Amino acid sequence: MIFLEIAMILETLMMVTLLATDLKETAKAYNDHFGYRTISSGIINHLCAKQSGYESMDGQNFIIMRPPEGAPEVMLRFIEGGNPAYQPMLTSGWNAIELLARDPDNLSKNMTGGAFEVIGPPAYLTNAKNILAMQVTGPSNELVYLTHMHDPSLSLLKPQSPASAVGNTFIVVHGSNKLENHQQFLQKTFKNLLTDPVRFKIDILAKARGDSRNTRYPIMLMKFAGPFGFEFDQYKTALPTKTIDGGIVLVSASVDSFDKANVDWLRGPTQSKCVGLSGHTGLVQFPSGAKLEVLSPNPKKKG
Repeated sequence: MIFLEIAMILETLMMVTLLATDLKETAKAYNDHFGYRTISSGIINHLCAKQSGYESMDGQNFIIMRPPEGAPEVMLRFIEGGNPAYQPMLTSGWNAIELLARDPDNLSKNMTGGAFEVIGPPAYLTNAKNILAMQVTGPSNELVYLTHMHDPSLSLLKPQSPASAVGNTFIVVHGSNKLENHQQFLQKTFKNLLTDPVRFKIDILAKARGDSRNTRYPIMLMKFAGPFGFEFDQYKTALPTKTIDGGIVLVSASVDSFDKANVDWLRGPTQSKCVGLSGHTGLVQFPSGAKLEVLSPNPKKKG
């Protein structure tokens, strides 16, 4: 494992932004199945679109949803404009959100014929049988992992078990054509624990990409200061991020300070202009082209 000495520290996941084909259908699906509720809605203005790195979002309708009461508040922002033909796991960049769940088996039974489609039934990820996970696609074909940990203390991230059936987003999954490039970027930019790559069998990925069922994909995990993480999966080939027309388009996370930033900003720090996000915000870009928004409290005035 690698630990960095000079860089920003990722602390907490704050918001994941996804494209949706129908906001009403999305809101109903996430409320019915996950207990998520809409806390804000409106139209993305020019300043927020610019802040997010997607000026084409200007004028688009959005909703912001949060987990049920009692869960840490990582919000999901859905912006209208997704392509109905979007397919996950084919592009480099952000590809899936992973939510904590109390009972994936029960969740899967209630999804038959609904807005969510089970593409990976509940199964243990390792022989230790501590992590039970399932994978589904949502109303706009966005990819969602639902994960239960029998003993969270045995995991690297140590997330708190959700009080409700479905809780917080605790991992965002990123696809990469070349893991080494992202490893170097992460080592330079963040002072967070980064695991060495290990090879792992991912059935839904092999099926979606037409790879052999026995394919083992190199993956690595970056741990936040809090119980959150980024997972990086290496694909053999992937379409470039610029072709994304659905799924996750932006991840927003807090950092300890911009004072230690060692990064070439895609957009330098400025005051946030987006609903649901406060403080100073900067935009960085991964080698894949995927965008990460980092937020820090407003700096104190001198004197």
